[in-house]
Amino acid sequence: MPTSSPLATTGTPDPRRGRTRPPAVTALTGVLLLQSLAVLGAAVASAMAIGAGALGVGAQIFLAVLFVLAGVWIGAAGLGLWAGRAWTRAAVVVIEMFAVILSISFFTAGNVSVGLMFLLPAAAALLLMFTRQAAGHLAGVDR
Repeated sequence: MPTSSPLATTGTPDPRRGRTRPPAVTALTGVLLLQSLAVLGAAVASAMAIGAGALGVGAQIFLAVLFVLAGVWIGAAGLGLWAGRAWTRAAVVVIEMFAVILSISFFTAGNVSVGLMFLLPAAAALLLMFTRQAAGHLAGVDR
C-alpha cells in the first residue's frame, strides 16, 4: 500500500512568498522585458520584410526565427529574475554582453544613435545585476 507524504500533495513551501522585490530587481526586470519586446518587434518587422532585400528567403526566415527565439529567451530571463531564479544571473550577463558587442559594431559603422540604444540599457542592466539587492534577491536573502 503506497504511503503519501504531506509534501507530495501540498508541494514544497515557498520561502519567497510574501517578500517584496528590491527596486534594483524591479528596474532590471523592466529593462529585460523592454529589450524582449524590442527584439520581438524586430522579429515582426523581419517577418514582414521576407521576400525583399539582399538576403535570400531562407536566410530571412532564419533571421526572423532567430529574433523570435532571442526575444523569448530575454523575456524568460526577465521573468526568471522576477521569480528569483539563480540561473538568470549568467543569462542576463551573456545577453547584455551581446548587446554591448552589437553596440560597438554600430559605433564603428558611424551609427551612434543606434549604438547608444543598445549600449545604455545593457550598461544599466549590467550595473543593476551586480547590486547587492539583485544578488540578495537571487540568493533568496532579504537585504
